[in-house]
Amino acid sequence: MYIRFLVLCFLFLFSGAIFAQKGGYAYMRVWDCNRSVSSGSGFMDAQILITYETGETEKIELEPFNEKSEPENLKVITETINKMRQRGYTLISNTATGEQGNMVMDYIFLKPN
Repeated sequence: MYIRFLVLCFLFLFSGAIFAQKGGYAYMRVWDCNRSVSSGSGFMDAQILITYETGETEKIELEPFNEKSEPENLKVITETINKMRQRGYTLISNTATGEQGNMVMDYIFLKPN
């Protein structure tokens, strides 16, 4: 799993550098967790973090996972994916790790020339 993630990141970074002039990739990571989760040396709250081909980033807050907040979080995630489509991006890859209450989901979008 770890090797697949590294290969995916390498391909994403390499491809993004080549095609940034004509279109490019956007990377969206979703932390859907019931509490802050460890990410490297820090902790991440429930959020959506998007990095565009230009290097610009966008952060969207989510509610911590629980029975009452999860429908609203799913609504926000779906709205965000739809906004990416409206901006001209196409979803080309999705991976998820973890378990309910502590999910990390990665989405890679391509914006054609």
